[in-house]
Amino acid sequence: MEFIWLRQDLRVHDHKPLQKALASGRPVMAGFIFERRFDELTEAGFPRLDEKRYRFLIESLLEMHQQLGQLGVPFVIAHGDTAQEMRNWIQHYHISKIHAYTYPGTEEAEDEAQIKAAAAEFDAETEFYQGDTLFSAAHLPFSPSRMPKSFSGFRKKFEKSGIQPEAEAAFPQEQKPLYLEDHANTGELLMKEFRQLGAKTLVNGGEQEGLRRLHNYLFETQNILRYKEARQGMLDFESSSKLSPWLANGSLSPRRVYYELKRFETEYHANESTDLLYTELLWRDFYHFVLWSQKEKMFSRLGIRQLPIQWNQDAELFEAWSEGRTGYPLIDASMRQLKACGYMSNRARQNTASFLTKNLGVDWRWGAAWFEAHLLDHDPASNYGNWQYVVGIGTDARQLKGFNVIQQGKRYDPAGEFIKFWIPELKYVPKQYLYAPFKMNQAQKNEAALELGHDYPYPVVSLDQSLEEHKLLFQQARDKRTKMLNSTKKRSVSEASS
Repeated sequence: MEFIWLRQDLRVHDHKPLQKALASGRPVMAGFIFERRFDELTEAGFPRLDEKRYRFLIESLLEMHQQLGQLGVPFVIAHGDTAQEMRNWIQHYHISKIHAYTYPGTEEAEDEAQIKAAAAEFDAETEFYQGDTLFSAAHLPFSPSRMPKSFSGFRKKFEKSGIQPEAEAAFPQEQKPLYLEDHANTGELLMKEFRQLGAKTLVNGGEQEGLRRLHNYLFETQNILRYKEARQGMLDFESSSKLSPWLANGSLSPRRVYYELKRFETEYHANESTDLLYTELLWRDFYHFVLWSQKEKMFSRLGIRQLPIQWNQDAELFEAWSEGRTGYPLIDASMRQLKACGYMSNRARQNTASFLTKNLGVDWRWGAAWFEAHLLDHDPASNYGNWQYVVGIGTDARQLKGFNVIQQGKRYDPAGEFIKFWIPELKYVPKQYLYAPFKMNQAQKNEAALELGHDYPYPVVSLDQSLEEHKLLFQQARDKRTKMLNSTKKRSVSEASS
């Protein structure tokens, strides 16, 4: 029996493990494991996976069950420890070979090592493929050990090389339907899980939904052509492609997006917006390869730059941020949108990340974990990579720069539509005060039917003062790192000369 171990690759198009297994001529089945770590709480005390993300996953698995069924491939699921569940399957189904994609995350790497060990116990083979990125590691225009430190350097390497993404894997051939005695329960189990979930999401999960969205955005509405101008929008669904949720759990292949984009450019039009969507795919690749090269540093408190910043773990400040009660409307509207929809714009993500760390001084890993729990499009490499970028401890880091969330709101939501939608208690506030309602005098507050501290909170911090305090902490951390590096160099020189 050939076995497909599914994780963040919930599709049948451009799926090399599935294609290779079915081409072997031996019977093929597939399986997915709900790893028990996703039932755990984070360090900050909230679940790692909220209900909306879980619903999107279940929808994706339901469709995967259907799509695999059309190929004659039975699909099984399990909850628990990855290695133990795989051992059970190997024994029960007499599995001789496991096919799977490999992923850059540290937890994913541990899972893969355990699967290899479990397979070896029963003399089963394992074969891992790379397929979560547009470009494969084998075709990089540089050695993985010499990964460019910035995105601009990364992109220039590709532009200079002329390397193109490899073609999609051929669509898998059908096999004669394979009947497993307990396989029929999979669909029933998934539907039972689905019926217990009440939270609806911004979009529905599943490969066909992702492919429909791709076709709609490119060919039906051609909204891709205004992506450059629209992408900073914070309320309009069509302000961006919204393909990221399906890319994140592998319901949509990045190569399918790329080749459909190229087809659109050939048949219709190429402009700065179409190039920008390609750039977003490159950004995704960049962070995936950064994770491959940096591993644990991507998730460490010090970050890739190993800066010993003294973060606080103030639960009250974190709760105000996560629940949208900071007293700064841009932050509060963005966080309320995230909790309600499982999505927020890139502009909102950068502002909320900057505010949590550079104004509240809260441990950036708490914020990244909150995004991981709630974002439908959570991708470990992109999420943690972007957090480190904003915080100033990763690649292309912003370092001492912080966002002024009042000015950002005025610039990107000048009419206040985003704020009034998500914070209806501010709907009567004059536009000039909408992003700083605390600046109104009492008469203006009365006119707006707003009582600060009751209807809407006072600011939890002063923007300017808190940013200056963070700059001091940042500089102290940088000085400390410099001293440590100099001390290490002196010690090395001394040891070499002795």
